[in-house]
Amino acid sequence: MRNPGTIRFFLFLMSGYLAVPAAAETVQERVALFLSGPDCAAQYPAIDAALTGISGVTRVDSTSVPDHMLVDLLRGSVAPEELPATARRALSEGLYCEVDIMKSCISAGPPPPRQ
Repeated sequence: MRNPGTIRFFLFLMSGYLAVPAAAETVQERVALFLSGPDCAAQYPAIDAALTGISGVTRVDSTSVPDHMLVDLLRGSVAPEELPATARRALSEGLYCEVDIMKSCISAGPPPPRQ
């Protein structure tokens, strides 16, 4: 006869085994911001710093695609719609640079490993 306690223990171990990989996996999202205007290039460092300072943003890439910033973030940590507003607040007074979310898909390989 099988021991009910042993069966429950086995099921408990199996449920933990199945749950751990899902919990350990982080889901990242990439948001592409399009920057347009004559003063954008000079504002990249300030925009980069502002975006990097947002909790949940894991990487900001301003060099891969001209006139764009690719922002990698943990899904659910920050609403993508907040990124352009944060970038605009980082702009110096009197300079013209429009920042908008690109609705098309820009894909790239996975982010490089953190060092």
